[in-house]
Amino acid sequence: MKEQIEVLSRLAGLRGVKVREILGRVNYQRNLCQRYRNNIAGLGKLCGFSSPVSTPLQRSNQQQYKLTLHKMLQLQKVELSVAEQTLARIQDELLAAMRSEKLLAQVIDGRLQEWQQLLARQEQQIQDGLASQAWWRSHE
Repeated sequence: MKEQIEVLSRLAGLRGVKVREILGRVNYQRNLCQRYRNNIAGLGKLCGFSSPVSTPLQRSNQQQYKLTLHKMLQLQKVELSVAEQTLARIQDELLAAMRSEKLLAQVIDGRLQEWQQLLARQEQQIQDGLASQAWWRSHE
């Protein structure tokens, strides 16, 4: 029984490491999503900015600049969408790993209780044996 509990404890440790690793990936992905949101906000501000132009060349440059900004803005929105989908997948993976870890902790607790009950029964048997020996000796 003790060996089973030790093996289960080592397994719980490994699952704990996996949960922490996945949690790190979730945090990284959240930060990545936030960076994309910040980029989108910044590009949106740049797209809204305009300066006075006096020549056709300046007007053409400004249009090209805004076109490029809009393309970058769309690209960042696509990247944000992909990052959010990845975040959702990793969060599901984290939830499954946490459930598995919790289930294993419950199994270990159950095994520990069984072992403690077994030890208590063995101790009680020893005590009963000693008491019966003492009783027999006192009545001989």
